[in-house]
Amino acid sequence: MEDSWLQDLQFLIATDDQLQEELVHVCEILDEGATTAVPEDLTSSPASPVSSPVHHTVDNKNDILKETSKSVKGTSKERVKPQRSSVRQREEIRCLRQQVEQLTAVLKSQQTTDVTTYDMSLWERTAKQESAEKNKSLQENEYLKEAVCQHATFIEQMQRVFRKKPRLSTHIDIHSEEWQAYKLAAQTSLREAAIHAIADRQYQRMQSAMVKADVFEREKALFKVMAKPQPDDSYVLEIIHHADLDAPFRLLGSAAWNVFEGDLPLDLPVNAVQGYTHIDPYTVYATYMQERDGMACHSNMVRKYYVEPNREVIVSRTVLEDAALPHMTKGAIENRCMWLIVKPLPNDPNRSRFTLLQHLVWPKEQMTLQKDIIAEVLANLKKLCFEFKVTRPGLLPMTNEMDLSRLSFPNMAAFLERGCRFLDLLKAKLNSAIEQFQDQRLM
Repeated sequence: MEDSWLQDLQFLIATDDQLQEELVHVCEILDEGATTAVPEDLTSSPASPVSSPVHHTVDNKNDILKETSKSVKGTSKERVKPQRSSVRQREEIRCLRQQVEQLTAVLKSQQTTDVTTYDMSLWERTAKQESAEKNKSLQENEYLKEAVCQHATFIEQMQRVFRKKPRLSTHIDIHSEEWQAYKLAAQTSLREAAIHAIADRQYQRMQSAMVKADVFEREKALFKVMAKPQPDDSYVLEIIHHADLDAPFRLLGSAAWNVFEGDLPLDLPVNAVQGYTHIDPYTVYATYMQERDGMACHSNMVRKYYVEPNREVIVSRTVLEDAALPHMTKGAIENRCMWLIVKPLPNDPNRSRFTLLQHLVWPKEQMTLQKDIIAEVLANLKKLCFEFKVTRPGLLPMTNEMDLSRLSFPNMAAFLERGCRFLDLLKAKLNSAIEQFQDQRLM
């Protein structure tokens, strides 16, 4: 039982993690306040309290206690040079921490070895060994938990960084969430970069949209409106105008762009305001706002003109959020995209194939619609969009007068009215260009 004191040694050693952290903090404070380096004699001398516990080879526990006692005494008696109080306190704390760590290591090793030194039965010795292994496993488990917690904190910080929405820059990132969500920044350079990016992405989606709408390389005329259900229980209204026209595609493309870029005044309804911002000769940002039944309805569209060797294309996409127009989020916002294509007929360069495809998303606040209501809305839309007046072949058929009272949804009625007015202006301009071309041919 001469070593029974060792069993109680663990009660003499501080095991509180908070205490260790406080000691570290004290050392850091002392390090910050220290203005002179530690004397060389103090760190290199054999009597130094810092070097003694580290470089001694410990053969047994009794030597540890002797060396510890000497180190403590040396701390209070031996001084090579007078030092500032903060430096002395720092060195004493470091010395004591090293002694605690060394004694703790001896205690842990003793717990695993002393069970074999006593005269005990096999099962008793086995039980003590298992108990020692259990304590060792618990210590390792605590260490692993601490490591996992540290890594989890790091991972959480990195996730917040990665999830942060990147801002648009002058060299716009093609994967940026801002413009992909159809949002415009307030800064001019960022707005222009986003406008071009939005238009170019709509252009890339054009062929897929044409294929799905069954108008890609279609030869027969098609005028159709239909409601396509979406996974979120909303609807997308698809409006198609596809016909052959009696004029060259260059002439029709230029005439259509005159309407899209705002050269021709749009017949606006009451309490409506229209504006245009020209980015370049082939890109424009059109803003539209109308007060209707106490609600502000916004339709701000990016429009871009692509002149290609064998066709001319115009894409249009509404913006859902504009930092330069913060009041926009307080009203109803139109969600519409348009693709217009004119290209020459294979057998007649003086005639063109005209395709106008529109997608209009039903406002989310009005999505509580039953199938019978949707069918009624579609019937009314067909009358609004495709009750054509009699026109000669080769022209776009004009619609009859609109009666928006048939639509019971004010927000959708506002957007449909604007869309129909714009479509009527576009048809009138194209038909005028066709008639002028035909008149010139007859002269």
